[in-house]
Amino acid sequence: MEIIEKAMCSGCRTCMYVCPVKAISVETDEYGFEHVVIDDKLCVQCEKCKSVCPMQNGNAVKNLRGEKTECGSAYAKDMEERWNGSSGGLFGIFAKEVIKNAGEGVVYGAAFDEKLKLKARMAETEEELYPLFKSKYLLCDIDDKFREIKEKLEQGKQVLYCSSPCQIAGLKLYLGKNAEEEYPNLFLIDFVCHGVGSQSLFDQSLQYTEKKKGIKIRKVIFRYKVKRAASNYYYNYLYSRKGKSLEKRDIFLSFPYYYAYCERFVCRECCYFCPFASEDRVGDITIGDFHTIQNHNPRIDRFAGVSMYVLNTEKGERLFKQVEDKLHYDRYDWNVIKKENRFNGVEKIPDKRNRFLEEIRIHSFDKAVRKYLNPFRDWRWIYYKLPGWIRKTGMKILGGRS
Repeated sequence: MEIIEKAMCSGCRTCMYVCPVKAISVETDEYGFEHVVIDDKLCVQCEKCKSVCPMQNGNAVKNLRGEKTECGSAYAKDMEERWNGSSGGLFGIFAKEVIKNAGEGVVYGAAFDEKLKLKARMAETEEELYPLFKSKYLLCDIDDKFREIKEKLEQGKQVLYCSSPCQIAGLKLYLGKNAEEEYPNLFLIDFVCHGVGSQSLFDQSLQYTEKKKGIKIRKVIFRYKVKRAASNYYYNYLYSRKGKSLEKRDIFLSFPYYYAYCERFVCRECCYFCPFASEDRVGDITIGDFHTIQNHNPRIDRFAGVSMYVLNTEKGERLFKQVEDKLHYDRYDWNVIKKENRFNGVEKIPDKRNRFLEEIRIHSFDKAVRKYLNPFRDWRWIYYKLPGWIRKTGMKILGGRS
């Protein structure tokens, strides 16, 4: 039996955790992407797996966008809160609101473990929240956390879960199609997603960098913020070499996986025509970047971080109301928000993507990097290294933005 055709599988694993006979497992294909497979010898044809597949049943758990949906831009008043987030720090503000009463609320999100594997993790304290901050750009292993979330909800705890729309849909289907009504203590935040890459390709990027530089990478942070930035896409990684602990910070072009993600080479196939990248959302609140904020409000420093938000449900409106005193926010017409982010589903597959992946399959990751991800052959490498005043002057002349 097949749950869904391979190209449409989002890799969320919800099916694996509802299978009563454990007939479903995850395999990594020749391109490094994870897909579920069924052992026909164990399968009892109950089709529970199909009933929770978000790619087949996602429309059943979407919130239809109403004409009065509130949306706009926002960022944390507290500069540290803003700096800790990928954008304006909204996730951290919402998360701290849920856990502020000890023992009453818990938060789930994605964090790297000690082996740099991305997995869903629970946080009960503010200190435990920090690994959940920042974008990760690869598929998160839910690691049976849906079962744990259900247990917390039935214990009466408030639960906030922030993830990609497909995994939010997976949780709602796991809990039952009336999850919103059955669990008023559940808050769901989806983010505007441009696709997820694979753990395998991320691992290969780490190995490539470690071998090339003679180091061991211990921690990776995407969307690292720097003052007087040239881009929104810096990274920082902590590493060890010859017994010393060091760190490196640079633009995305010098870290192969990050470069490949920004070029859209490493997203799953279904991500390019995602059914959840639509106006109708699965979360109570949708958050994302507002990189073009200066076109609307030039006084806001976009490099310090500013978010786009959409309130999709009354529950989402209530949560936003609880924290609005901690935010600088402005409301915008829905058409502005829709234009400035991915709400149309389809994204063109880059011409080089398949060639990049074939290079890895036939030859090696190293060769694919040398052929397709050489930063010194990318004009942006020079541009981002220029002093800020030169970039700004050049962009003014060209009529763009730095």
